[in-house]
Amino acid sequence: MPEILSQEEIDALLNSLDKEELVEEEPEEVVEEILEPKKVSLYDFKRPDKVSKEQIRAIKNLHDKFSRNFSSRLSAFLRSIVEIEVVSVDQMTYAEFVLSLSNNVSFNVISLAPLDGNGVFSLEPDIGFALVDRLLGGTGEAVNLNRPFTDIEQSILLDVVKQAMGEMKSAWEPIMDISFEVVGQESSPNVVQIVAPSEIVVLVVFEVKLGESSGIINWCLPVIVLEPVLNKIGTHDILARSKKATEDRTEDIARALETVMVYLDFRLGSKIMKMKDFLELKEGDLLVLSTKVEDDLPVYMNGVEKFRVKLGKKGVNKAVKIKEILTLD
Repeated sequence: MPEILSQEEIDALLNSLDKEELVEEEPEEVVEEILEPKKVSLYDFKRPDKVSKEQIRAIKNLHDKFSRNFSSRLSAFLRSIVEIEVVSVDQMTYAEFVLSLSNNVSFNVISLAPLDGNGVFSLEPDIGFALVDRLLGGTGEAVNLNRPFTDIEQSILLDVVKQAMGEMKSAWEPIMDISFEVVGQESSPNVVQIVAPSEIVVLVVFEVKLGESSGIINWCLPVIVLEPVLNKIGTHDILARSKKATEDRTEDIARALETVMVYLDFRLGSKIMKMKDFLELKEGDLLVLSTKVEDDLPVYMNGVEKFRVKLGKKGVNKAVKIKEILTLD
């Protein structure tokens, strides 16, 4: 049987409960962990970035040099001031590049030998017609923008494109010796497809100003064609190659100077005299010079004193013996 508590035991238990200190439990502090938001990079699998930011920057620097040189060359060719600058360098699909062009663009296909493939050098109508006007003796105004270029106008613009490709070859020499040749001309971008529409291309956009006219020139390079040289395209690599090219150029200049003719002047001496006495000089008169036979004489090379020599003879010929080589301070 269960044990039954007496009344005294019950009272003792109640008294003991009254004497105990009731301790209230403090609620536990809830520490909220503050989580930093994770950085998420958007990535479009339809448009993978195949060219790094450093390579894009190097390509821009390379074409900045091209734009400066081409600007000077085109100004001389047109006999008019032309300003060219790089507006942007982006990578996109070939289909997006074609959609960004005007319908009446001058579309020039450029071979990139020895690379296996072609690029596109396109002139928008606003600058294309201005160049045609200038080459035909006008002031360089853009007219007739709502029609395609004729075959004659395309042939006229071909001279400008060839000028550009000459400077493009020079700009790319630190990376690779590429022969930029025009292999086709069209007046519509939809006629020629150099790569698949989904292929990634690097697009360099130039703004050209000719007098009051201005327009855009696009330079499209497929990444699949550039892959063999992409690893060579970098800021440090270009600087190193440019330095080597400069050193090679210095050696070429030194070799060329070896065959340059220079003039040597052997000055036996001098004498100061009055103009009256000079005018009275006649054949047979003797002049006493400021130097003696045993003195060293100066030799001037292109007007600059370079040697000190001693007079003498070699066989039946008069000669000098070099005693000292002078250095310029």
